[in-house]
Amino acid sequence: MRKLGKFQNFQRLCKKFLHLLNEAQQLRPKKSRMIGSEVEWMIYERETMWKAVNSIRLQRGRPAVSVEEVERVENQAVGHIDYSQKFALYCAKLALEH
Repeated sequence: MRKLGKFQNFQRLCKKFLHLLNEAQQLRPKKSRMIGSEVEWMIYERETMWKAVNSIRLQRGRPAVSVEEVERVENQAVGHIDYSQKFALYCAKLALEH
């Protein structure tokens, strides 16, 4: 029964992160300038997820992760038709890992 609870919590966190990412994506038209080699919205979305991941990690007494760690899991989702779902899922895993 305990494993089911963990799975349900993980599912809830995935949904929460997906909702947060979708909200950030709504701002893409307003964040279209280039910053270095990236469009502003790319940096904004990554930083939004980074803050969310670290918020959960800190609540659980875990050390914060770098934005590069979030970028690493984001890169695993890039190119997939379900990019947003995968990015949210990978961020949830990152938030909960030891």
